[in-house]
Amino acid sequence: MAKTTTLYIEDAAIKVLVNNGKKVEKWASAPLEAGLVIDGLIQDETKVSEEIKSLFSREKIPTGRVIAAMSGLKSIFRIISLPAVPKNILDEAIKNEANRVIPTPMDQNYLSYQVLPSAQGEVKVFIVAHPKNTTDSVIKTINKAGLRLEVLDIAPLALCRCANLEKVIIVSNWLDNVDIAVIIGRIPEVIRSLSLPVESQSVAERISTIAEELNRTITFYNSSHAESPLDESVPVLVSGELANEQDSWSSLLDELSNQISSLPSPFIAGEGFDPSVYIVNMGMALRALPAGTEHQNSLININAMPGFYKPKGTSLASILVPTVIVLLVSGLVWGWFYIDDMKQKNNVLEPQVQEQEATLIQKRAELSALNSQIAETQKSLDAANPVVTALNDMLWDMYQGREAITGDYKAIYNLHSSNIALSTIDFNGESITVTGYGLTKTAVLEYAGILRGSNRWLDVVVISMDKILTEDPNMPIYSFNFLLK
Repeated sequence: MAKTTTLYIEDAAIKVLVNNGKKVEKWASAPLEAGLVIDGLIQDETKVSEEIKSLFSREKIPTGRVIAAMSGLKSIFRIISLPAVPKNILDEAIKNEANRVIPTPMDQNYLSYQVLPSAQGEVKVFIVAHPKNTTDSVIKTINKAGLRLEVLDIAPLALCRCANLEKVIIVSNWLDNVDIAVIIGRIPEVIRSLSLPVESQSVAERISTIAEELNRTITFYNSSHAESPLDESVPVLVSGELANEQDSWSSLLDELSNQISSLPSPFIAGEGFDPSVYIVNMGMALRALPAGTEHQNSLININAMPGFYKPKGTSLASILVPTVIVLLVSGLVWGWFYIDDMKQKNNVLEPQVQEQEATLIQKRAELSALNSQIAETQKSLDAANPVVTALNDMLWDMYQGREAITGDYKAIYNLHSSNIALSTIDFNGESITVTGYGLTKTAVLEYAGILRGSNRWLDVVVISMDKILTEDPNMPIYSFNFLLK
């Protein structure tokens, strides 16, 4: 079985793993200076590429084809349903629906998708909008390192591939990155990737924050799947640093009673190998292995590399050139005899050629007159160009402003639940004020948390939340005022 090399560039380290089938043959990592990579976005592609070269050289790992993963931060995952449409317009239909459901401007993202098994008459599609700047920085860095990128994975999707279960909740963290996924029927129904302020939090505080995000994710899933909510029968698998913090697992679940354990390693490795460190690499490697009879891993195997980055296959011309050369050499012998025959035919055609030349001279004179008219018209157009340019710039600025405001309004509206009623959404150029009512205090706080988790605004501040008595004193409502910066 062919070997597979996987590469994961995190904020603080580079991790590489070489496997042969389900056996890990080599693993290695190298730390990165602070600030070289921030939230998955590579700030200095040259320095990071040199670190990759050094790691491969030091560990004697052959440079060649690799599978790599980018961070899931600022990526948005959705499952959409479309009516059955012809294949020739399916791509356009998916893009239109993605533009409707994705709360961030699509011109800042690449869209990748995978069609899922669907009922007759509909098409279900798993889509992911991933940031262009992060995607480009990872691909360019790997290319600068002299590697050939075959597949670009996304870290939480690789993580989901490691759970060999039909229904499961995965929680994984490494330093300040946290990935939470709810997998139902081998499909990630909900994926959340976020970063934590590690410098200002103790281990206990980080566990508490992760527990809060886990509870919020489960609440969000249950609110949209009231007919089949997550219950205590769904296991929770942890990986990364959490795998080594067993004493904190009970506080991670808070009031939940689900069974919790470490995400098992899908591969066999030698002594000293810590699977929780290389879990994303193993998830990438699983996509290259054939599915077994007991295979229940995630169905999602999206290649997030934009089409124009993908390696080009062998061209037909490169295959045919040797054959063509042989044919041309053979044809030269026959050509000598053919040329003599053509000379005789040219003598017959000479009078006709002279007649055509006379006609061509006349047409050139007519064309010269037309060129003079065109030159005069061009002068008039050149005089109008500055005005047209100014108007185009004004329209583009208005369009960009409208798209940004529309995206904010769509996100605020699409993310509120049935327990929230919105009153006003005011945009003043620098921030947005959102007012409304919630049936419960928890509903208001969860809505604020969901807005924060969307990563669309720098901060979401709860300015006020007031209790309002209704006709039934036992059922008050809560007015709220949020400031989105």
